[in-house]
Amino acid sequence: MKILIVENPRPLSIEHYNDVANAPLSASLNSGYALAIAGRAGWDGAYLDLSDCLDDESAMAEMILAEQADMILIHWVYAWGNEHVLRNILHILEKDRHAAIGAFGLFPSFACQPLSDFAPQLDFILVGEFEATLDELLSNYLVKRTIVSIPGLYRAGGEFVRRELIADLSLLPIPDDTGTNCRYPTMNIATGRGCYGDCGFCFINQYYGCSRRRERSVASFLHELEERLKRRPVNSIYFVDPTFIGRDEKRTGRVSEISSILKCKGLPFGFETRVDTIDEELIGKLADNGASSVFLGIESGCEAALKRINKRISRDQITCAVRAVQNSGIFLSVGFIMFEPDSTLSELVENFTLLEELGLLKHHDQTVNMLYHSQIVLYGSRAWLRFAEQGRLIQDERLPFEAGYRFLHADVARVCHAMKTLSCEYFRLMDRLYRTQGIASSDQFACCHARTPPGVDGDKLNRTLKEAFQAFLRLAGMRDVIQFNALEQIFLDELRSCFPV
Repeated sequence: MKILIVENPRPLSIEHYNDVANAPLSASLNSGYALAIAGRAGWDGAYLDLSDCLDDESAMAEMILAEQADMILIHWVYAWGNEHVLRNILHILEKDRHAAIGAFGLFPSFACQPLSDFAPQLDFILVGEFEATLDELLSNYLVKRTIVSIPGLYRAGGEFVRRELIADLSLLPIPDDTGTNCRYPTMNIATGRGCYGDCGFCFINQYYGCSRRRERSVASFLHELEERLKRRPVNSIYFVDPTFIGRDEKRTGRVSEISSILKCKGLPFGFETRVDTIDEELIGKLADNGASSVFLGIESGCEAALKRINKRISRDQITCAVRAVQNSGIFLSVGFIMFEPDSTLSELVENFTLLEELGLLKHHDQTVNMLYHSQIVLYGSRAWLRFAEQGRLIQDERLPFEAGYRFLHADVARVCHAMKTLSCEYFRLMDRLYRTQGIASSDQFACCHARTPPGVDGDKLNRTLKEAFQAFLRLAGMRDVIQFNALEQIFLDELRSCFPV
């Protein structure tokens, strides 16, 4: 029997260029794991990536039907309001149904009930960590040719029982290499799942149903690495673990051992980790072993905001961690929520001050990302429930699974809106430049915006973004709409002047 794994259409739009990803980076391996599970269960597997597809819905439906699969499994990621596209494709498939259809991933896990109402053509949804559920589903289907209720599988109108997490991650198969990741010379790989943090904006612990971190053995990591290196040329590794370094690293030396393996193979690597796992000695060793980039979610420069989002780190810890990475020579990128929903203007000033002190506003690519990030609210998140209870959730019928919210303070909302306008124009102009160079929007982040395109006055552009933010802060509390709008236009014109005509 044959299973087809489908990536849902989710075209990137200018207004979402500056948003945090709508799924954890670890989701990049989901389809590969699903195909590997299918192969182990005795199924033929096929893969269809419609994520950047611009064909009409009928053409995409024909692409799916052409695979003649017995089961269609959709890795359905939040689609920035394009969910209706896949629903329309499912309507077309329904007319010529010969396959069971299901969905899996972060979004279906959180929205299983409303998604079933939205797309009733779905026969089932895999909720949470899906590999064991999919394995049992496929084995049963080979015998019974029907979908039966099992733990981890949601069916409309049926009783749902959550499946226990996989106790030993080393038992997972080696994921297939699929999708856009294969176009890049970097290989994504996981050495663990979950996080011991519990940040209020994060989905990871909800997805796994716990706030703990599970590690796989170093031996199983090495086996996967060697097998996958045989498949295609790779010049670097990126670890998709929510936090690559554990709190017990000094005792276990685990990531030090992993980094030594990569050093022996001549492979530089990048990773994400929590601020409170960084110390100078460790980061220095990782740098010596080839660490080339690290992502730290610092989120705020204000102690009050850090507490509101339950980040469980302090401003001092942030400063020490950032300095340690900078001193190591490893490239640093950071996650930052400038406009947390309950922020005050004085907290925005604190944020800006910290970013300046840490030297995180030196290049326009990083500056635009630091000076406009507001919290994203997706269906099933704690933020959605919170704002709904507070009467602050703003819904749009065109966007059934994402929402806006009302800021606690109108002056903060005013600054956020102005910076969003400026950021969207920045990304629109950058997109135009990259397209003239023949680089598709889906590949632009891989090209690294930190390389200022020819003809762009990078220093002036960076200065304009910072001056705009500070000017908006000064004027936001005056409540003079006409003057504020005029100021916004001035900085839009100034930003445009940094780009070639």
